[in-house]
Amino acid sequence: MSYRLTKAVPVHGCSCKLPQYQLGELLDQAGMTSEFGPEVLAGPWENSSVVKIADGIAVLNTLDFFTPMVDEPEIQGRIAGSNVTSDIYTLGVTKIASILTIMAFPENMPSELAVGMLKGLGDFCREMDTPLVGGHTIRNPWPIIGGAATGIGDPERIVYTKGAKSGDRLFLTKPLGIAPAMAAYRLRKEQEGKELLEGISEEVIDAAVNGAIEGMITSNKPVAEVMQKVHVHAATDITGFGLKGHSENMARLSGVDIVIDKLWVIRGTPQLTDIFGYPLFSGESKETAGGILMAVAKENADNLQSELEKRKVRYCEVGYVKEGPGEVHVIKAAEVIEA
Repeated sequence: MSYRLTKAVPVHGCSCKLPQYQLGELLDQAGMTSEFGPEVLAGPWENSSVVKIADGIAVLNTLDFFTPMVDEPEIQGRIAGSNVTSDIYTLGVTKIASILTIMAFPENMPSELAVGMLKGLGDFCREMDTPLVGGHTIRNPWPIIGGAATGIGDPERIVYTKGAKSGDRLFLTKPLGIAPAMAAYRLRKEQEGKELLEGISEEVIDAAVNGAIEGMITSNKPVAEVMQKVHVHAATDITGFGLKGHSENMARLSGVDIVIDKLWVIRGTPQLTDIFGYPLFSGESKETAGGILMAVAKENADNLQSELEKRKVRYCEVGYVKEGPGEVHVIKAAEVIEA
């Protein structure tokens, strides 16, 4: 097919998100960080809003959409489904009552691509036992796909970004490196890109690209199931702000420092990072549909790992929490572990 989704946009996936500092300025200027009523348990800077509507019942709402990561429309739809549902699963909630689709595409985009993206998103939602009940579609210069998710959970069992405590161990459930891997995916289709990738074996590129796509279409629902069984102090998924940016949210909201001493990355992405220059080794490379970073007390760490292994969830211990003013320290000599 001559029309390529990734060629239609200048930025891809969660890389199209507004930078963290600009988002903060925008919210402040718009007055979106003001206090809410007691029924609002979480608002801006959480992965999802949380509103208590009755004893033992809270409604969670989140919205997420982005530009294409891949040219295969059904895979793109699955990535979008994985990303939007992750915002609910990250809070330890497994029940998603509904999804509303958000899609946009230019007039010159073949309709079968739009159909494919919707099919991929719908298939993913059905597999998660989550009904896709409607949505909104517009014309737009860039193709985008995503959705709004509504979750239902017990407010006493929700896991927030805040709550990490000194002494906690940090576990991540998907390796990093989506940006360099998918840059190779795009550039290997271009003559100039092939020249840039000279010297990198096809095996390395395949490992990086296949590992990235596999991770992006893998649901975080099993991780939410684990957090229902094992007490976790805090959690956040790793997406457009990168490991460091999302860790900074956790550190700031929790009033502790976070130390990242291991960088768990997709196989092949260190070599690609050397070519493309993404800030992977500082933890600042943007991720899309990434894993969940969990802060758990030392005494619960073994149980957490056991429950993750029961569900065949990959994970790596990447750091720890210590007392401090709310900063993140990515160790310069952090060990790089290829998945």
